[in-house]
Amino acid sequence: MKKSKGWTKKTIPLLFLALGLAFFVTRNALKKTKVDFYVLKPITINYTVLANCTVDYPKPLDMTFLEEGIVQVVQVRDGDHVRKGQGLIQLDDFEAKRNLTMATDSLKASRLKLKNAREEILPNLQEKLKEYEVNLAQAEQMLQRYRNIEAAGGISKAELEKAEKEYQVALSQYNQQKLEVESFSKSGQLADLEAQVSIAQAQYELATRRLENTRITAPFDGLVLKVHVQVGQKVNPNTKAITILENASWQLVLNVDQRELPFLRAGLPAQVMLDAYPDRKIKGRVAYVCTEVDKERNTCELRVEIGDDIPIVKYGMAGKAEILAAEFKDVLALPSRFVKKKAGKNYVWLWDGNRAQLLDVKVKELGERWALAENIPALAVILNADLDMSPAKLKPGQEVHPSW
Repeated sequence: MKKSKGWTKKTIPLLFLALGLAFFVTRNALKKTKVDFYVLKPITINYTVLANCTVDYPKPLDMTFLEEGIVQVVQVRDGDHVRKGQGLIQLDDFEAKRNLTMATDSLKASRLKLKNAREEILPNLQEKLKEYEVNLAQAEQMLQRYRNIEAAGGISKAELEKAEKEYQVALSQYNQQKLEVESFSKSGQLADLEAQVSIAQAQYELATRRLENTRITAPFDGLVLKVHVQVGQKVNPNTKAITILENASWQLVLNVDQRELPFLRAGLPAQVMLDAYPDRKIKGRVAYVCTEVDKERNTCELRVEIGDDIPIVKYGMAGKAEILAAEFKDVLALPSRFVKKKAGKNYVWLWDGNRAQLLDVKVKELGERWALAENIPALAVILNADLDMSPAKLKPGQEVHPSW
C-alpha cells in the first residue's frame, strides 16, 4: 500500500502537465487568425494616378563664349529679366570689326572685278570672235571662188595660193579667238575671278560670325540666374559666362505603371505636392503621355505642366503628382490586394459568417490599386489572406474602408 501511494504522488504532476500541454495544443489548433476584411458596397471612385515627380523643364542654360577675348561690357545682373535677342555680355570687338571691314572691302573688290569681266571683257572677246567668224566665212567663200576660176584658167596659180593663205590666216585667227573665249569663261580668268569671289565671301562670313561671337545675346525670354564673369576678365571658349532660365511653364516628369495608360491622356487635371512644401497643392495638367513603354521597368513617362508662375518652384525639385484620371459611379470595387492570383486566375477569400471560402472570381483591374468585381455579390465580406492559408483558421479582423 505504501508503494502504491508513492507512485501516485509522482504521477499526478505529470498528469497535470500532460493535460496542460494537450489544452495548449488544442487551443492553438482551434485559434483563428484575424485578417483585414472589406465589405463590397457600391462606391464612387475618383480614380487618380499618384506618382513621384521631378521638376525637369525648363532647365537652366549655361552659356559660354565662342571666341577668346577680354570682357568689355556686362549688360545684366543676377535676377534681371531679359528678352530674346537682348545683349548680355560684350567682348572687346576692335579686332573683329577691323577684320570684318577688310573682308567687306575685299569682297566688294572681287565682285567688281568679276562684274567687269562678265559685262565688259567677255562681251568684247565674244564680239571679236564674231568678227573673226565673219572674216573666216568671207575668206572661205573667196577661196572657193578662186578655185573655180583657176580651174577654168581665169587666174594664175599664184593668185589661188594667195587666197588659200588668206583663208588659213582667217581660220587661225578664229580658232585662237575661240580658244581665248572658252578659256576666259570656263577655266581661265573668269573662273579665277569667280573663285576669288567665293573665297572673299567665305572670309566675309567668317569675319561676320567672329564679330557676332564677341556678343552673348539671350536666346529666349528669361531670367538671369548667375553672371559668372566681370569686366576686364580674359576668357576663352571653355569659360562659363552666364546662366539663364527660360520663361516657360514648369514641367514635371513622372514614371507611372503601364497599367495606368488606359486612364491617361493629355489635358487631365493634376495636383502637385513638392517635398519642400508638402502642405501646398499646386494645380497642373497632363501635357504629355509617353509613346513607348520602358521594357525593363514597365513604366510610362508622363509630363505634368504647371501653368501659373509660382516662385517656389525650382528646377530639380522632387515631389508627388496626383492625376484625376477618371470617375466611376456606384461600382462594386475592391482593393487590388484582396484579389489573389495563381496560374492566370483570380481568387478571393469570401466570409460566409462562419467560415472562409476561396472562390474563383472574375475581376477587371482598375489601375494598380482597384479591381472591379464582376461576379461577386454586393455586401460580400472579403478577407485579405494568402492562398495557402487554412480556411478554418481565418476570421475577419479590422475592416478596410474605401480611401477614395
